[in-house]
Amino acid sequence: MYFLNIAPARPLTDELTYSSDQKLPIGTRVEIPIGKSKCYGFVVGYQDNKPKDVDVKEIISVTNEDPYFGPKNLEFYKWITEYYHYPLGELLSLVIPTFSPKRKPKKGQEKEKTNISQEGPLVVLTDEQKAALDFIRDDKKQIIYSNKNLLHGVTGSGKTEVYIEIIKDMIREGKSALLVVPEISLTPQLIKRVAVHFDGAISILHSEVSKAERYRHWMDLRSGKSHLCIGARSAIFSPMENIGLIVVDEEQDSSYKQDDRLRYNARDLAFVLAKIHGAKVILSSATPSVESYYNAKEGRYSYITLNKRVRELCLPTTILIDLKKTDMVSKNFSVELVKHIKNTLDKKEQVILYINRRGYSNSIICNECGNRVSCPKCSIALTEHKSKRSLLCHYCGYERNLPNYCDACGGHELKAVGSGTERIFEEIEKLFPKARITRMDSDSMKGKKKLNEMINRITQKEVDIIVGTQIVGKGHDFPDVTLVGIINADVNLYLPDFRSAERTFHQIMQVSGRAGRTSQGLVVLQTYVPEHFAVRMAVENNYKGFYDEELKNRNEVTYPPFTNLIDLKFSSTAKNDVIKAAAESADVIKGIIKKKDIKVTLLGPSPSTIALINKRYRHHILLKGQSRASLNKLIKLFNSTYKRNKKVRLSIDVDPYSLL
Repeated sequence: MYFLNIAPARPLTDELTYSSDQKLPIGTRVEIPIGKSKCYGFVVGYQDNKPKDVDVKEIISVTNEDPYFGPKNLEFYKWITEYYHYPLGELLSLVIPTFSPKRKPKKGQEKEKTNISQEGPLVVLTDEQKAALDFIRDDKKQIIYSNKNLLHGVTGSGKTEVYIEIIKDMIREGKSALLVVPEISLTPQLIKRVAVHFDGAISILHSEVSKAERYRHWMDLRSGKSHLCIGARSAIFSPMENIGLIVVDEEQDSSYKQDDRLRYNARDLAFVLAKIHGAKVILSSATPSVESYYNAKEGRYSYITLNKRVRELCLPTTILIDLKKTDMVSKNFSVELVKHIKNTLDKKEQVILYINRRGYSNSIICNECGNRVSCPKCSIALTEHKSKRSLLCHYCGYERNLPNYCDACGGHELKAVGSGTERIFEEIEKLFPKARITRMDSDSMKGKKKLNEMINRITQKEVDIIVGTQIVGKGHDFPDVTLVGIINADVNLYLPDFRSAERTFHQIMQVSGRAGRTSQGLVVLQTYVPEHFAVRMAVENNYKGFYDEELKNRNEVTYPPFTNLIDLKFSSTAKNDVIKAAAESADVIKGIIKKKDIKVTLLGPSPSTIALINKRYRHHILLKGQSRASLNKLIKLFNSTYKRNKKVRLSIDVDPYSLL
């Protein structure tokens, strides 16, 4: 009889011991009795002897003969459990695809092992790209920076070609490589660019892949058949062995941070995974995050730059339009922007019009009493979607018909305030009725099939003008786009969040980079605040100027990278319950800080910026500390001390990306 440590798919911090007549490998999925019910779990260790004073039950069954992960993967998963304060069993059940196929692939259908294509395209590198490659390949230099590299290259500078060559190095050495991208929308084009260099199995992991495909890709990686994995943030959990390289593309992107349940950051976990495997890490970006840039300047990462576009192309020219002073053709289009759109269309070239708001208008307001139509479940205004003739809440999904009168006063003078992609589409259609116009936002691009079709249409020049949100600005390579019009650069600038300026700067720089990938490009940027440093530095393409100013601002108020944060998020359907739970938690934490002399600052409790979402009231406590170890110790002591209220949900957000 063997005694197995099992991590059950339950919110339990401890592993449970079960007996089995065979010693099952680490990573085997089993069905177990637990209390009066049963659940699934994974084998994560062994006991030499039967635990004393414990009634050890026998496992019910083995659900899959092949283990889902190995010892090194388990080491990684346990690190995540400790750092993010999330139960191991729940983590495993969340990230591992447990689909069991009824049939195995027929002979001849299975792909060969990953190898380098002999018929792949000839890669001609610039001197900058060669220098970057030489540095990353130099193991002596890599040791200085613990294999951590920040590859900072302007848009169109050939960062992808650099890391493709390093991936080839790893495949030649018999090692594996992991390429993580922030958005599913980026994977189709990237897969095409990468796949032409390789034959055999390439594994794709993201949420749009079917359960059967995801399981097959997972097991190909686990067995070592596939040595290359491309995917969105969840690909960081892939069960690869012998990893030699991890690439995090567009590393600054907020999509790497999961915002519910297991609130991990895939970019940060890349370094943990690399350390376990002794692998190299490349963070790649045209606009690195403040934290990554700071770490590079402090000598923790190597700092590799690509300052020129390939094919000797110049960066796009930017024209700044002050919306307070300029003449307008319509609500959202200045005379200057319309003139450049016409010139671009006359040359049979393509235009991107960017606004980071979907829907038609931001909200509906009564002109008579000032009431704003809000979501009954959330403390947020409803967004007008004219195409549906409805108002939608972008937080909980609540939907209602467009009102004919004000709910508060009965008045009939209702007006739409603000603009989204639908309104921009409507305006540009009137201004250029003969142009072929399309929309790219999360409303119109649901599913990978639609997205792939749209990318193909744009690439084949079946579209003249693309109206879109940040989806259009993330890594796409549209060779015939020569004009980018930024409708309003200020949309996110004044959100009550310490990253709002950085987010604005990134978005301007990223979408601007879509212009002029094969010929000289132009960006027309409309703004009400041309003097704001985030806007000004983006127009000047002055990366260093922005980060110097932003780092100074962060240092003054002690925010990352000058401190570490943990945000405790409380929510409940009862307002008094959430207020009480947050207040009691704050008292417990203050007591621990005083008793253990832990150097952590507590802010709050206070209502969250959006105080109500989906009928759940929200409060939070923000913890700030110079030492991650001190913050981690504090949360462990809090979790072991505080008795939670079953009516209140508590989510622990380590290294929060947003405080909204």
